[in-house]
Amino acid sequence: MNTDISGATASVTKEMANSPRRISRIAVTISVPGKFDDRQRTELEAAAHACPIHNALGIDAPIAILWTG
Repeated sequence: MNTDISGATASVTKEMANSPRRISRIAVTISVPGKFDDRQRTELEAAAHACPIHNALGIDAPIAILWTG
């Protein structure tokens, strides 16, 4: 994308459910400093939602992404 995301950070938390004990939700807070136009922000958000980690985890839990910055 040729977009500078220097200083970007992400924080990941999980919520657990009982019966059976499992991860019920993963929340990711992403902070990307800088100013981005609508196209850049849309592309960054699409890249975050297309991350293959969810499939690699092998769990049936939603991943909620919150953008800050």
